[in-house]
Amino acid sequence: MISIKLARHGLKNTPFYHIVVLQSRSRPTRKPIEQLGTFNPIPNKDGSKDITLNFERAKYWIGVGAKPSESVARILAKADIIPPRPRPGMPNPSPSTPIKAPTTPSA
Repeated sequence: MISIKLARHGLKNTPFYHIVVLQSRSRPTRKPIEQLGTFNPIPNKDGSKDITLNFERAKYWIGVGAKPSESVARILAKADIIPPRPRPGMPNPSPSTPIKAPTTPSA
């Protein structure tokens, strides 16, 4: 079974994560099948957190049956790749600020 997880990198007290595809029983520190993007949980000066994600490859891996971890599922739900998971005690999932796909400048 294949899963999509966060692999922690960075230094002590400054985490940085790679969004990776790997076998579900292997540790996230092992060599991944593919790296889909990065996630920096430390906010910038403007208060936003940096996320880079390859939308096409993420959709492909979800399509072939890869199971995202809970934290990756929240990131993919914000990117509108998968529907948000229902939260306990909440009647409907609340709409959140979606992640916008990068736009290519037209000539």
